Amino acid sequence: MVRQRLLKSETLDILLSVFLQEMDPDGVDNIDVRMLEKFSPLLDTLARVYLRQEVEGMDSVPSGKALLVGNHNAGITFIEPMGLGARWYLERGTGDLIQWLVHDAMLAMPGLRTFLVRTGCVRASHKTADEVFERGRKVAVFPGGNLEAFRPYSQRYRVVFGGRKGFIRLAIRNQVPIVPFVIVGGHESFYILHDGRELAKLLHLKQLLRSDTCPVFFGLPWGVGFGPIFHVHLPTKSQVRFLDPIELNGLTPDDQDNEEALNEIYDKVTSSMQQAMQDIASQRRFPILG
Repeated sequence: MVRQRLLKSETLDILLSVFLQEMDPDGVDNIDVRMLEKFSPLLDTLARVYLRQEVEGMDSVPSGKALLVGNHNAGITFIEPMGLGARWYLERGTGDLIQWLVHDAMLAMPGLRTFLVRTGCVRASHKTADEVFERGRKVAVFPGGNLEAFRPYSQRYRVVFGGRKGFIRLAIRNQVPIVPFVIVGGHESFYILHDGRELAKLLHLKQLLRSDTCPVFFGLPWGVGFGPIFHVHLPTKSQVRFLDPIELNGLTPDDQDNEEALNEIYDKVTSSMQQAMQDIASQRRFPILG
C-alpha cells in the first residue's frame, strides 16, 4: 500500500511538472529518463490496445549512434510514433536513447511542448541533430514532413520525401548509419481528398506555418477538415517495420555535398521503404481494420 502511494505521488509529480515547467525545445539534454520509464508502459498499452500496433525488426537496429528515417503518417497526430518510442524503451531500455526531430508547430504549445521535450523531442534542425549525435544518441527524422503527412488517401502506401536529402547530409556529416523504418496504418485514420499544395503556395503557408500543404479531408471531429490541423485518430491497425541499416560505404564528411552519393543513398532508402510498405499493404485486407 505504501509503495503504491509512493508510485502515485511520483507519477503526479511528473505530470504536474509537465505543465509547470518550461522546456527549451533546442536543448538536447532535457530528455527525462525517469519520465520515459514511467510512461512507456502506459503508452505501449495504449498503442497495442487502441491501434493494435505491431513492431518488427527492432533487433536489426544497431546500438549507439544512428539516424532512424521513417515515413510521416496521419497528419499532425502522433500516436503511432509515441507507441513506437514506448515499445523501443521497453525492449531496448533507456540506455539507448532516441531523440525525435519535431516541427515548430508541435513545440509551440505549452504543456505539450514540455511533455514532448522531456520524452526526447527536439526542434527539427541540423544543429540540434548534430548535438544529439555528439552525445552518442540516435536521431529519428521524418524527411517527408508536412508534404507526406497530408498526402492524399490514395497515396497512403507511398513514401513521399519530395526529393529532400538533408537527412543524408546529416548522416554523412556525422558518420552514422541510416536505419529506415516504415509505419503503415495511421494514414487510414482520416480521408484526405487533396493535399492542397497550390493553395498552400497561394496562402504563403510555407512562410507562415512551414507547411507545404493545405489539405481538405474527412475526419473527426470536423467532418470536413481544412488545412494542416489535428484530427481524432481512429483505431486503425498500426504496423511498424525496421529495415536493414544502410551504411555509408567509405563516404567522408567531405561527401555531404556529393550529389551522386546523395542520390544513390536517397534511392536506396526510399526504394527499401517503398518495398516494405507495399509488402505490408499487400497483407492488409480492410481500411482501419488492417
